[in-house]
Amino acid sequence: MSQGIPEETIDEIRQHTDLVALVGEYLKLERRGKNMVGLCPFHNEKTPSFTVSPEKQLYHCFGCGASGNVFSLIMQMEKLTFPEAAKFLARRAGVKIPEQQAARPERDQLKENIYKLNLMAARYYAYHLSKTASGKKALDYLLKRGITEKTIELFMLGYAPAEWTGFFNFAKKKGATPDLMVKAGLVSPGREKGYYDRFRSRIIFPIFNINGKVTGFGGRAFDDEKNSGPKYLNSPETAVFSKGNMLYGLNFARGEIRKSKKAVVMEGYTDVISAYQAGIKNVVASLGTALTTEQSKLLRNQSDIVITAYDSDSAGEAATWRGLVVLQSTGCLVHVAELPQGSDPDSLIREKGADLFKSLLENAVPLIEYRLQRLKERYDLNTDNGRVKYIEELMPFLVAAVNQVEQDYYLKKAAEELGVEEAALRNELKKQIRRGSKYRGERKKDSSDEVETIAISPAEKILISLMLQSKEIAEQGRNDIKPDYIKGSPVKIIFDEIWNLYDSGGVVTAEKLLNRFEDDNLVRLVSMVVTDPALQDLQPRVAKRMAEDSIEYLRRLWSARQQRELKKKIKELEDRGLNDEIENLLREHQDLLTNKDGSPYRSGKGGDFNG
Repeated sequence: MSQGIPEETIDEIRQHTDLVALVGEYLKLERRGKNMVGLCPFHNEKTPSFTVSPEKQLYHCFGCGASGNVFSLIMQMEKLTFPEAAKFLARRAGVKIPEQQAARPERDQLKENIYKLNLMAARYYAYHLSKTASGKKALDYLLKRGITEKTIELFMLGYAPAEWTGFFNFAKKKGATPDLMVKAGLVSPGREKGYYDRFRSRIIFPIFNINGKVTGFGGRAFDDEKNSGPKYLNSPETAVFSKGNMLYGLNFARGEIRKSKKAVVMEGYTDVISAYQAGIKNVVASLGTALTTEQSKLLRNQSDIVITAYDSDSAGEAATWRGLVVLQSTGCLVHVAELPQGSDPDSLIREKGADLFKSLLENAVPLIEYRLQRLKERYDLNTDNGRVKYIEELMPFLVAAVNQVEQDYYLKKAAEELGVEEAALRNELKKQIRRGSKYRGERKKDSSDEVETIAISPAEKILISLMLQSKEIAEQGRNDIKPDYIKGSPVKIIFDEIWNLYDSGGVVTAEKLLNRFEDDNLVRLVSMVVTDPALQDLQPRVAKRMAEDSIEYLRRLWSARQQRELKKKIKELEDRGLNDEIENLLREHQDLLTNKDGSPYRSGKGGDFNG
């Protein structure tokens, strides 16, 4: 599993990384007994099922099955390979990975190279904004808009000069290949030959991921420049940049969002920059008005309440509404701040001051209530057609309501507005829920969806957990569990590895066990078992009794299987008239029946292992 990184280095990274603190950088956790729980970052849920064990340094989601340790978490959250995740955690922990051992697959190396090239490009654009005559117009433009030099430096704003090959020539001199520049989305190949810069005559906004790496760029044409292209131009999709997975400014805003438990979502770069400069620091931009599922998950992992503050001319667009339904369906409490007609956060803060904008945020109304207001203004509820349209557009928001109380409240309110029976509207809502409203947003396949379910009995689950907690129980299992007692080969692998760990000496932990597996199915199964609160903190005598009952249960299942096989063979021999062979099998059958209850363990009042 180390894939070229020494095991001792992997152990050092693990020892210097606390899983609870690491998870806490991505989502909010609350204590529940010995464990911590939160909303799973890998699938949409409204009730926390994501469990983290501080003691075992493992996590498991009892909703979707996502499981693992610190390395698994980073691999799943950041979409990294194991070597990339190890490097990520090593930097965080201050652990040095020996260079000669840090071999990486080709795509991993490509991503690392793009990150380095992007940082070089950001510095190139920043230099041209603040240090060159060609960038003076762009700098003056930003300063006139009230953006200070300190803010320009913080957000690493830059300027792409008008030359067709300015950056290309600069990067080439620094050793970057044309192929890498194309793959990073910084240059484009010419129609016949050569290359040209993607960004020209534009103010540049570097787009950072949550960890502060430059993943891509946004370029804005400004008033004094003649530019035939679009007003805004983003980086294309690359190995490290996907517009639908990013929130501009999240790397700066994350701390304030987690502190206030509120996030403010805006539309553009300058909206975020102006608000942040004015002291409103829990702000991000969706890089467009239609929020995606991935962006919604990012917001839900960081905050409880999301306030949208879109430009007034964007707030009513159909795409915007669909994105808000997606956001609401993740479990966020969504509120809408209504801006004055013709304004956006940037212009409002500059022209009217930050206090007015703050008051609009404080008075933001719940999404469904805001939607009711807009629908009432749009449709004539005195007509059948108006009422039908009203119901059609309202239903997706009721379906995606965060909780039953909110759903009931606005359903009653809508029934009053329409002058219809509440029961009739409720029936329509039930229909929508049953058919799975298309407005809930497409659910992206969770990484855990690809993990197959391993067949395992409750008794086997109990034994895995108890053997990891007690060397005595592990020895008891080794002595008394015959290989044939365990039906599935994956479970046999887990049992064998537990016993091998004890043979190798030292402290045996679930996390050490996980490091022996590359199979996601095995990782998920072990994580699920060892984070089950029902199998923790057992009295020694209770644990011993449960282990004995579990072994006896497995023996009984094996005995029953053997008897079925014997009966089947006897029937085959009878059909063929082989009486001598039948006598031998009958004796074997009788021995099994005699020994059926001859185990050293008696189940007595042991647990029910039928699930």
